[in-house]
This record gives sequence, C-alpha cells and structure tokens, in this order.
Amino acid sequence: MAEPTADPTEPRRRLFAYLTAEHAPQYISIMRILNGEMLAREMSAAEITDSLQREYDVDEQVVEARLAQLVQWGNVVPGVRNQRVTTIADLLRARGRYQVSKLGSRVARESDEVLAAADGAREVARELLGVIAEQLSALATSLRDDGDPETNEVAARVTSVFSNHRVFHDSLRDFYGYLNTVLTRFDLVGDDYMDLKTILIGYVDIIGADVRRNWPTIHRTLRELDPHLDALIVKLQAWQTLTDQNTERTPGRTRKEWEDLTRWYDGNADSSGPASLRSATDQALNQLIVNARRIISNAGSGVSRRSDLLRLAVQFDAAEPADARRLFANTFGVYSWRHLLYGDPEMAQPIASTSWWNAPAVPVAVSLRERGDRSARGRTSPIPDTTMYDQLAVQEAEENERQQRIAATELIAVGTLDDVKLGPAAESLLIGALTQMASGSEDAEPFDFIQAGFSMRRERIDGESRIVFEGGSLVVEGFRFVVTPLGSDLTLTEDTEETA
Repeated sequence: MAEPTADPTEPRRRLFAYLTAEHAPQYISIMRILNGEMLAREMSAAEITDSLQREYDVDEQVVEARLAQLVQWGNVVPGVRNQRVTTIADLLRARGRYQVSKLGSRVARESDEVLAAADGAREVARELLGVIAEQLSALATSLRDDGDPETNEVAARVTSVFSNHRVFHDSLRDFYGYLNTVLTRFDLVGDDYMDLKTILIGYVDIIGADVRRNWPTIHRTLRELDPHLDALIVKLQAWQTLTDQNTERTPGRTRKEWEDLTRWYDGNADSSGPASLRSATDQALNQLIVNARRIISNAGSGVSRRSDLLRLAVQFDAAEPADARRLFANTFGVYSWRHLLYGDPEMAQPIASTSWWNAPAVPVAVSLRERGDRSARGRTSPIPDTTMYDQLAVQEAEENERQQRIAATELIAVGTLDDVKLGPAAESLLIGALTQMASGSEDAEPFDFIQAGFSMRRERIDGESRIVFEGGSLVVEGFRFVVTPLGSDLTLTEDTEETA
C-alpha cells in the first residue's frame, strides 16, 4: 500500500497555529515585539521578557519555551549573529537570540491588521481608479512614442498600477463582505436599516459610477499595451537585481498578471470585476427590498423582536430556577392560552409542549391589536382576483385528502398496532391522532377521527407494544392501539344488544 503523500502546505498552515493555541495572547505579543514597529529585530529571551512584563507576569524560562514553540511552527528563527560582549552577564543575555521569519512576519502583520480592524464598513479606495488609468496611459504613451523609455520609470509605473489595483480590490471586497454580513441580520430595523439604505442607495451608487466611468479607459489602454508586454517584461526582468528563481517578484512582472488585470477590467465579460460588482449590488438591493417588506408586513414574524428577546434574557438571568421555569412556560407555551374573539375552531388542542412559534396564528386587525379600537381605518383595499389561488388551494386540499385516505386505509388494514411497520403518511396521521388523544380523557374512548374515517382505542396488555417507522420506533408500555373503521364499534354494540 502506497504511503500517503505529504501535504506541501502543512508547514505554511502551521504558521497560523499560535493565533489559536493556548497562551495565544502571549504568542501574539512576542511576535509583535520581534516584528517591530519599523523593521524586524533580533532579540534575546531576556530582552523579550523585559518588554512582556509590562503586560504579563512571566519569567525568562516561560518566554524561552514560547520562543522554542514558535521556532517549531516556523514563525521565529534562531539568530546566528555573534554579539560582542564585555561581561559574563551580557554573554548570558545574548546567548540565545531570535528573529521572525519572512512568512512569520507577514502572518504577524496581517493578523494584527485583522485584530485592529473596525467592525463597520471599510471605505473603498475608488480614487485609485483614476490613478491607475493615468499611469497606464502614461506607460502606453512612453512605449509608443519613445520606444525605449527609462527602465526605472517603467518599473515605477507598473508597480504603481498593480499596487493601486490591489488596494482598490481589497477594499472593495472588504466593503461588500461587510455589506453581506449586515444584510443577513434578521433584526435589521430602525436606525440600522436606515444606515444600510443610505450606504446602498448613496455610497454603492458612487462606487458603481466610478467603476463605470474608468473601466473602459483602463481596459482599452491594457489592450493597447498587449503587443508591448513581452518587451516590457524582458526590460523589467533585466533591471531587477535578485535573480533567484524562488524570489517573490514585485507585481506586474509576468504576463499572467497582466492578463488577469485585463480580464478584471473587461466590463463586458461575465467574470469581470465590473460585472461582479453589478451582480453583488443587485443582490444587496434585492435583499434590502426583502428586509423592507418584512419590516412593513404584518404577516409572519412582523417587526424585529430583538429588544423584546434581550429584555426577556435579562429576566431569565435574574430569575431563580423555579421562577425561570414558570417564566419559560408563560413566555413560550401556548397551552394555557386561548383567543376568545378571533381564530378558527381548534381541531387539535395544543399540548403542554406546543410553542408560540409553532401554534396556529390568529389574525387580528392592526387597530385592535395596537390601539384597542374596533373601528376600521385606512382606505378600502382592492378586491384581488383569487381564482388561480382558489384552484391551487382546492388541488392542494384534494391531494392532502387523498394522502390522508391512503394513510387511514393503511392504519385500518393493520388494525392492531403492535409489532408493525408503517409508512411515512400513516406515521404522520398516527402521530396527529396520538396528539389529540393525549389532550383528551380515557372516558372519551374510542376516539373518533371523523375526517380521516377511523376510530382508535387503547387495549391494556402485559408488556409493551412496538410500532416501527422509517425514522425509528415507538414503544408503548402497558397497552397497544387498535384502529377500526369509523362506526364499526357502534355497529358491534348494537348487534350485541339485539342478540341479548
């Protein structure tokens, strides 16, 4: 059997281990000290300990252990420079020195940026689009007119174009990432909704206008530069001083990067940046409309209940265990509540575990619900043509009735529900029947289910009965259920009386 191939990215993924490891705050502080504010520094464990003691109560041995672990992860490398010392104490302090690795420094910088990032939206660097267009135009002009411009000037413009595009692209992605996060909030009402509407209608439109104004110029200039790219790349490669193949080049030194840049600004392509921007904007606006309908609608959940739930959470936190149980039952249980004025007759009485969320809703007029006034208000609503909906409702009712007859036929055919297996439809019908039986009394047996066309009663037995469903089994201790056609028990009783 062949051995599994080692994952080449595993050493790189270990660089992020210290961010979530035990004692992560200490690791982050050590990396921040080694990384320095300007440039990375080489420091000993004693020097790092002195800096850490402003925030943590740690000794040098603990810091040595943390540094050794960071060396194993690849974030830190031991220093090799010999320090000139004049005393034994200085020698001991300079004995073990450490510095951050290249990738470890990058992980530390980017993680600090994430930890320090604001929770709000990131402003899009849309002003860079004009700079990109100007730099590309100047580059195309120099290649077209001069033929052989200064390499330093060409390198500066190429680096400026790709660096500015990266900043613009990253800020755009962060902004829409924040927008998507806010749009998924179900409690978006009031000031939060107005702020989001302002962002979408105002700021997003400004971003879209800047992109629409600049992408044709940028794309046209990139197409004009395409015949000169090979000579341009050769010129830049000859100018660079690091010739190792593993060197990480400055952006814009390969043809693939130029092709990706051209593809991003091709607004007519489906996978381009402008097309993706339009799609993301349309999706955000549609979600905004959905939130607006949810806020003004009286159906479903209505307005947000976030403040109510927070107030309820405070009451739960301050309540004793016994009071908390009563508070939960009064808040979420509909078992002891009935609407005396509105609502259809209840076919099935709610049981003790029925929640407000699952109970049938009772429509109440807004004026009565909010002001206690029965008088009608507002304009007369138009009478919609509900012919199609009525037909669909009739078809759905007929289909439900057909499924119910099939399920009832299966239950009647089985008769005694002991050591039997039922299908999904019969399972659903049986569970509904058991729910209604649980809310009644034993004196009411047998229970007649007129709409389904069968009766069901309980028979006491020694032991237990088992009903098998597709998703599990129902075990009943001490009795079993018997299903008969509706009226068969009555007929049997009358025949018995006549015989007597």
